[in-house]
Amino acid sequence: MPDRPYTDADLRAEAARQLSAHAPGSSPEGAYAAMLDARIESTQTPDGRGPTWTEAVDTPDLGAPAAAIHAYIQGAADVSEWAINLGADGLMPSASEITLDAGEQALARVHFAFSPVMPEEMRTNLVEGFEQALADADASLDEPDPQDDGDADSNVFELISEIASRLRDATDSGEYHAVGLIYDLANGRTTIADARAELAEITFRHV
Repeated sequence: MPDRPYTDADLRAEAARQLSAHAPGSSPEGAYAAMLDARIESTQTPDGRGPTWTEAVDTPDLGAPAAAIHAYIQGAADVSEWAINLGADGLMPSASEITLDAGEQALARVHFAFSPVMPEEMRTNLVEGFEQALADADASLDEPDPQDDGDADSNVFELISEIASRLRDATDSGEYHAVGLIYDLANGRTTIADARAELAEITFRHV
């Protein structure tokens, strides 16, 4: 028998399974018990104070919110594998998100997670670059494309996606450069050809 008959991927998979299996509120009773001493999010003050559920709601009336909380938990997407991988890679989830929708129906959503060492300005530029690229791509669906000049919105978005997919392998200097490329592409400050030439010069570390 080998000294270690499992891989790091096996450890992540098992951690994800256990995190998912032991989620609180997996029953209506569990949701009820877990909420009693918790503070209601919208009533919290900046210093974290505010009424708990039992302080704000009469006990006989707690059944309805408990059932709703349980329903949300039951319908929640299983992102335990994402959570494990984000933590293993040292990334911290951000409140930033971009949602693509049709009326009131959400079609897709992009969530962001960043390294703690990534400057706030770089994070903002990355999110705004994605947001602008998606907005431009969405607008282009309603407009006829007179010609394919190589810098069409679809091509810009494709290159932005390629750069973003390689960001996790970039060195510190490469990371700054790649985020800058995304921002410049989204705002029309560079061309596809020039951006690809710059991308070829970025050094990526091996993971």
